[in-house]
Amino acid sequence: MRGYAIAVLLGTSLIGCAPITRVTNSSSIVAPSPGDPWERPNRVAYAFQGLLERHVIRPGAKLYRWLTPGPIGRGLHNALVNLSEPAAFLNDVLQCKFKRAGIPAKRFIMNSTVGLLGLFDVAAHAGVMHHNNEFGVTLGTYGVAPGPYLYLPLVGPSTFRDLLGSGVDFLADPMHWASYHDRAKASDTRLVVSGFDTYLTTEAQVHALLSDAVDPYATLRSVYLQSKQGEIDGGSVPANLPDFDTPVAPVDSTGSVGDRSAEPAKSTEQPGQAAAGGNP
Repeated sequence: MRGYAIAVLLGTSLIGCAPITRVTNSSSIVAPSPGDPWERPNRVAYAFQGLLERHVIRPGAKLYRWLTPGPIGRGLHNALVNLSEPAAFLNDVLQCKFKRAGIPAKRFIMNSTVGLLGLFDVAAHAGVMHHNNEFGVTLGTYGVAPGPYLYLPLVGPSTFRDLLGSGVDFLADPMHWASYHDRAKASDTRLVVSGFDTYLTTEAQVHALLSDAVDPYATLRSVYLQSKQGEIDGGSVPANLPDFDTPVAPVDSTGSVGDRSAEPAKSTEQPGQAAAGGNP
């Protein structure tokens, strides 16, 4: 049961599990789009992910929100972001962005010490803001092609290149190398918390992106690929594209992430259309 729960939540670590409805017009998936040769099974996986979101992840996220009100949720969010800083540093260095690499290095040191293991984002309060970077982007900057687009159940949108990159980024995670009591339980708990946190911090962006889309699957695919290419081209990701890797809630004047107390937007799902939730 523990493994099943973790698998269900794994997809939220990438895109917040955007809710999906089944595609009613089968003619739209006969001819694969460029870069998406497996569009038919991808769409099936996309629809299945929507069922999981509605019946498992959304109710779980509501419970998680209730259990982690106010500063508790903000502290957990900050700690999760802090654990991603070493991967950002590594990939900045590999991309020869040495000045930029100083930002995640400084953030990790400040937040891990003064910020009490990242629970408080003192670096953001000092004006040192988080940015995401990953090995899939590093591969892209060295000319590695993305390969076929994939939508995997419980994983979300990806490509062969990005799947490989996520494995390397995992090796840069401090918790992967640390030795501590009940390591397996701690890793499982961290994965569950990360999934719910990402869902709550990206729900509104995904809803705004997909709620009025004629073809939500194609819209998400286009946005994901544009976002990755923008990062490879120098970080110039269009402002209306969500960050599908390390979503970070808005930082207020105290350096804390934005309030998560609001209820998610309710679904307005209609047959053949996508429904998406709202941000906390």
